[in-house]
Amino acid sequence: MISARSAVTIGIAAAGLCATAAPASAVYDVRNFPTVYALAGLCVAQIDAGVGPESQGLASFELRSNMIGVGACTVPVTLAWRNLDTGETGSRTVDVPGPGQWGIGRSAMFRPGGVGKFTATLTVGSAHLPEPGTIEFHVD
Repeated sequence: MISARSAVTIGIAAAGLCATAAPASAVYDVRNFPTVYALAGLCVAQIDAGVGPESQGLASFELRSNMIGVGACTVPVTLAWRNLDTGETGSRTVDVPGPGQWGIGRSAMFRPGGVGKFTATLTVGSAHLPEPGTIEFHVD
């Protein structure tokens, strides 16, 4: 749970980040989580994440951030998935560095446990708004 003061700080910083953010463009069927704004030390990060299906039972964890602030900052972001057909689960954690712009794209491949329908949950390891929640994706 975050304090009201932290929420206001996140909101003000988020407005500044939104004003400078470049629009994302999807080349293939990426399922995106809502944009998250997070506090990390003296930094505020805008975090955009998604999951894209690949071939041969692979998927990609896509993560982009724009972080403003003072000094070195890190926000841990974890993607956890569950194969709804087989019940297999897994996760991957990435430490988002800042300040500055940073990202991983289709090169962040993972094997989610075969083909089929999956759920993915994103968690952010610092004070943040909103909760990113859960999305569904398919791997053929």
